[in-house]
Amino acid sequence: MERAAKTKQVTDEELAVEVTSGSRAAFEELVCRYSPRLFHFLRHRLSTSQDIEDLIQETFLKVFRHIDRYNPEFKFSTWLYTVAIRLAISNYRSNKSKDNSSIPYHPPADPQEIVIRKDQSQKMWSCAESLHNKQYEALWLRYMEDMAVKEIALVMNKTQVQVRVLLHRARLNLGKKLNKSIRSTEVRCSESIKHKYSFL
Repeated sequence: MERAAKTKQVTDEELAVEVTSGSRAAFEELVCRYSPRLFHFLRHRLSTSQDIEDLIQETFLKVFRHIDRYNPEFKFSTWLYTVAIRLAISNYRSNKSKDNSSIPYHPPADPQEIVIRKDQSQKMWSCAESLHNKQYEALWLRYMEDMAVKEIALVMNKTQVQVRVLLHRARLNLGKKLNKSIRSTEVRCSESIKHKYSFL
């Protein structure tokens, strides 16, 4: 129990340094922390869940092999996502088919408030997945990974100005899609209610 609590207090950067010293436990902890996040980040680029899992494994394998190149003065997540996005781009070029319908979403368990909150987040990111790849990636890195514009620019190989423009357009487009989704839901609910009580 104490070991688990201690592991949670260790930063990603400290774990990465431990990996350079040969710690497999530290590497496994990084894999546990980032695998789910990478899955959601990469899901709009690949056609199946298996493809995503394969790319995640490839990402961590490359990170492990080249951990000596990591500079602990920078966030580990910035380096990790740079590796992942480059592999994803390479994969996307070789296989442009895109079908996210096969990727299952497993809603979290109780309590009910967590379920509702997760459901709302899922709907938002589902809408975000229909954005242009670059806009989705910029949003994810900014709001899910809490990266600064400068860090996002490094990951995406763009200027800070380009990242700011991407984020601005992504927020506008996402807002439009969410509003459209809400209006569509309201219409369906209204029609359902009318049908249900049409006998009155």
